[in-house]
Amino acid sequence: MSSVRKKSPSSSSSSPSKTQSLRDIVQQHLLQDVFEASNAAVQEQQRATGGGSSWMVLVVDPESLRVISSSIGMYNLMEQHVSIVEDLMKKRAPFRDQAVLYFVEPNEQSIGRIIEDWTPTKGRKGPLYGNTVFLYFLGRLPDHLFDMIKSCKELVTRVKVLKEVNLDFLTKEAGAFHFDMGKSIDGEPSSMYSDLYLSNSSDTPTPLQDRIISKLVTVCATLNEYPHIRYPAKNSLCKNLAFLFQQKMNEFVGSNAEWWYNGDGIHPNTERSTLLLLDRRDDCLSPFIHEFTYEAMVNDLLDIDDDRITYESVNAGTAKEGEEATSKMDALLNDNDEVWVELRGKHIADVIQTLSAKIRDIVNSSSGSALTNSAKGSGKALSINQMAKALKALPEYREIMSKLSQHMQIAHQCMDAFNKLGLLDLSDLEQTLATGKTDDDRTPKLKECLVQLVEEFRKRSDSLMNLRLLAVLIVSQRGMSSQSDLQKLLHEANLTPTQLAVLQNLEKMGCPLVQENSGNGKGFKLRDKRVTAFGRGVSESESEYSSSRYVCLLKSLMEDATSGNLSIEEYPSVMPLPDAEAMLGPSSIKKAASVRKASGSGQWNKSKASATGKKKKTHGGRQIVFMVGGMCYSELRAAREVMLSTGTEIVVGSTRCIAPGDFIEDLSSLGA
Repeated sequence: MSSVRKKSPSSSSSSPSKTQSLRDIVQQHLLQDVFEASNAAVQEQQRATGGGSSWMVLVVDPESLRVISSSIGMYNLMEQHVSIVEDLMKKRAPFRDQAVLYFVEPNEQSIGRIIEDWTPTKGRKGPLYGNTVFLYFLGRLPDHLFDMIKSCKELVTRVKVLKEVNLDFLTKEAGAFHFDMGKSIDGEPSSMYSDLYLSNSSDTPTPLQDRIISKLVTVCATLNEYPHIRYPAKNSLCKNLAFLFQQKMNEFVGSNAEWWYNGDGIHPNTERSTLLLLDRRDDCLSPFIHEFTYEAMVNDLLDIDDDRITYESVNAGTAKEGEEATSKMDALLNDNDEVWVELRGKHIADVIQTLSAKIRDIVNSSSGSALTNSAKGSGKALSINQMAKALKALPEYREIMSKLSQHMQIAHQCMDAFNKLGLLDLSDLEQTLATGKTDDDRTPKLKECLVQLVEEFRKRSDSLMNLRLLAVLIVSQRGMSSQSDLQKLLHEANLTPTQLAVLQNLEKMGCPLVQENSGNGKGFKLRDKRVTAFGRGVSESESEYSSSRYVCLLKSLMEDATSGNLSIEEYPSVMPLPDAEAMLGPSSIKKAASVRKASGSGQWNKSKASATGKKKKTHGGRQIVFMVGGMCYSELRAAREVMLSTGTEIVVGSTRCIAPGDFIEDLSSLGA
């Protein structure tokens, strides 16, 4: 049995290239090293014996199914002779003429269910599957679970491969991953935040911390990275996790002699990466801010689950004149959708403009135009109904028109929610509080902002928006100047008891509701800089829209990391770092800051100028950034922007990706 236990992807035929994205590497690893290798073994055995089926049954648990679903499709599995995908946790029909491929998380429940498949019972004659068994595990298989497998002789005699594939994570996009940890289940809040932030600090890692770091090791193993590890000096949680990661990564390297890593001195043109561990506590502001890029709005304002969204599709020719008939449609918003990839980081106004231009180009270039001559030449944005008619009348463009129309309708639903919630004025106040500047670059008095805040409270019936706005004020200003000021605002905000508990739980995240050393509030002005929770300076926004002046703190950190300016005192390393020249290349140059946004009558007015930059050739090792406690969508976008502007490959990850509602749910889980 020990002869089939393989611990690393080192002997695989799929060595990752530095030009491949994380998602590409995971997809290649799954297809070649798991499914193609298993299929080849089954076909070889069939040729050798002259009998038996050439198909396999794939048996998965919930964790491994998510990994597969986020990387490859059912068509890829069928190509590798997978006849059916079965749930390990459910009762299954026997396929005694087929090989079985188990792809599971290495935990006691999954191992126990596998052993049950091969343990004779009164109600079952013989095993469920044929005599060929492949066992693949997402991460490291602990010794006691390996011993459990060895104790089942019926299983052991049939195992052809037992391998740890190091894929215990989900790919969110080309350069982003998450662990899907911390979600509520059946309405029950997760205990992750309590485990992270309420447990007594100790050098002994908790089971949750151990699980997080074990998963992170599989990310680095898949990327062939043995990174230098850095963390915020003042954050004890990150420090403990950094040293735990170093320990587990050392153990992995020591037990996988054939595994190689970038920058090992053997593989040419590779440099060692850096892993920066961060904590959501150090920036509680970014998750509350309303962000008006497409991806952020979809996740904040619309109902979406695991990248799947249901939207109202307008049907042409099925309603009376002047009316629109709609039907519900599902869409997957992920990297398989090229239009989504192109538009997700753009401001919603640019998204609608771009989609209208693309659709109009198709309509105007077609001899079968579905629009009237007046609409065709008007230059105005197309209505949803006009697009539906064009889609129906242009069968040769049906696929691309359908995709463009889908995104136009989703974008319009975002705008409908934006208008219904009255986010235009609210967002301007949020931006002023977060940046310390109005859109005309004026530093207002705090009293002026508080008056606007109360006005927003009084005209809103939605206390959730009041909660977010009050949280932006408190976090950005490091608390109110007095308890009486806080009570006055709480009275005006009219929060529910649950929402009040969420606000109070900010203190458990290190954000005081009232300043400890409050000065004289009279004539006090908002400071010139944004809140410096990470101890960083301001990273100027490159957006052309004044409603997007705020830049998440993570962006300035990544800019400093790629340029070699990240303070070693503020962000020390577990092990000594090499000199700066060895870690950096000529691409590590900071982009010039953009011109401050011009003021105008609306918050979406464009400025006269903004910074532009060309992508440079990649130099230096990968920068891996991991955020404990959830990463918001503005941070995902910032990583893409820094990677584009510097040419340095950046891979970001977190325990999960969070929208504002998710962060509020996490805070609520900390208790009253």
